[in-house]
Amino acid sequence: MSCEKVIDLDLNSAEPRIVIEGNITSEPSPSLVLLSSSGDYYTAQGIEPISGADITITDELGHSDTLIEYEAGIYYTSTIIGEANRTYTMVVNHNGNEYSGTETLPEKVLIDSLSYEKMEFGGPGGGSGDEEKEYYIIYCSFSDPIETIDYYRFEILINGLPAEGYRSYYYLASDQLFNGQILQYPIRWVEAQPGDTVNISLQTIGFNTYEYFRTLNDALSGGGMGSTPYNPISNLSNNALGYFGAYTADNRNIILKY
Repeated sequence: MSCEKVIDLDLNSAEPRIVIEGNITSEPSPSLVLLSSSGDYYTAQGIEPISGADITITDELGHSDTLIEYEAGIYYTSTIIGEANRTYTMVVNHNGNEYSGTETLPEKVLIDSLSYEKMEFGGPGGGSGDEEKEYYIIYCSFSDPIETIDYYRFEILINGLPAEGYRSYYYLASDQLFNGQILQYPIRWVEAQPGDTVNISLQTIGFNTYEYFRTLNDALSGGGMGSTPYNPISNLSNNALGYFGAYTADNRNIILKY
């Protein structure tokens, strides 16, 4: 009726590579760079924070900041604060190797208002059908600038904690389809309960930052359409994994009523 055959796949283990996750923002709080080593897929060994690196972030006018290592693999800026329409370069030196990335900080886009709608199974929004969980669509209203090409990332906190639930990847948008419009952008599948406080952070991000998270979403979903997963597109040099990003952020809260 059927048969089985064992197929041995000749897959190689990968050598550890440096992973850099860095950002420059316009927020008054320090910007953050995380350093770690990649691990072997089969053993999960080798994923460790990287200490002792020299990291600088410099803008196009020559202002520079040497980051301070707060704890293993976590580095903070001390003086530099991002300014819109300015280009920044991060340089990381570790074990005799140099890695760099460049990104331009965009103008901040402000949230006009937040609203929400509960996703009912078979009703508005097309819910999941899981009666033990409640999902919402959070509508983020804002005006997209017509003069620029803009890219967005939405971060969601529920009662101060990162949102969990149906979607395990990143909420992103490009204004290719709505340039210059005033819109209510729907953020779907937000798992929450009545009485919860939902915080939306509208991050206006640089193109390189958008490309990294867009392709990371593809990798997290298995490569898309059954294709082979791949590493996200990086703007880092010297074969490093990760990205150096730039973003502005505007935040707004809404309480889900009973």
